[in-house]
Order: sequence, then structure tokens, then C-alpha cells
Amino acid sequence: MAFSTNGSVGSSLSSEINVTPLIDVLLVMLIIFMVIVPIASHGLETSLPSTDPVRTLNENLDNPVLVQIEQGSSSIRYFINGVSVERTEIRPRLSDLLSQRSGRRMLLKADADLDFGIIAGVLDAGQAAGAQGIGLMTPGVQDSALKR
Repeated sequence: MAFSTNGSVGSSLSSEINVTPLIDVLLVMLIIFMVIVPIASHGLETSLPSTDPVRTLNENLDNPVLVQIEQGSSSIRYFINGVSVERTEIRPRLSDLLSQRSGRRMLLKADADLDFGIIAGVLDAGQAAGAQGIGLMTPGVQDSALKR
């Protein structure tokens, strides 16, 4: 509340709000947010597919390693480039295959019914094996993705 300045001793208090401190606080907060927003990170780093035509590459050196996870009737089956492997063999096998390739890329194809924890385990194994790019395959892009 503010006092009136009309000079009379018996006058009552004025009930006007002094907005100057509120505006000062607002401007300080505006400056703080203007400084913080450009510094804050904005999501994950992703690379979008290019529109380059499909080019023919040397199959042994540049094609990505294809890892498939299939839900069987009683168990989960793992395949690396079409060869069946056990769950414990995934990381060493990926390390061997990725070390021979210049692209060090990996593609993962999994059944839609699988628990995400199983898929995340294979993604972690690929990252630990040194895969620099991991792609998730969706239905309909199988042939074109393997030729890049």
C-alpha cells in the first residue's frame, strides 16, 4: 500500500498497488529465460535418410550387419546376417563383424510382439560392440535398406 501525498495529516491510506517492483521482477525473469533457452539441449541427435539414389557397395565392407530377433513358439531366436546365434554370442559376433566393415553400421529387425527389454538388450550389445550407426527396420524397407 502507498501513502497519499496530499499533505493532510488525517487522510486515510491509499489502496493503490505499486507495480514498479512487479515489472522489475518480470523483466529480470524475461532476461533469465532468454539466456537459458538457447543453452538448453533440444532432443536427440538423429540423422535423416538421404535422397541419394541407391548405390552399389562392396557387400563385405560397407553393408550393415543385420540382426534379427524372432519370437518362436517357445523361445526367442537371434540371427546375425541370417546365421542363428545364441544370446550370449551376439556381442562378440557383432564385434568381429563390425571390425571388418568400414561403415560399422547395424540394422535391427524384430518382431512386433517382443518385449522392448529384449530389443534394448540387443541395441546395447550393438553399441558396446562398436556400432556407430544403429537402424531399426520397419516392414517394407528390408531390401532397399540392405543395399545402401
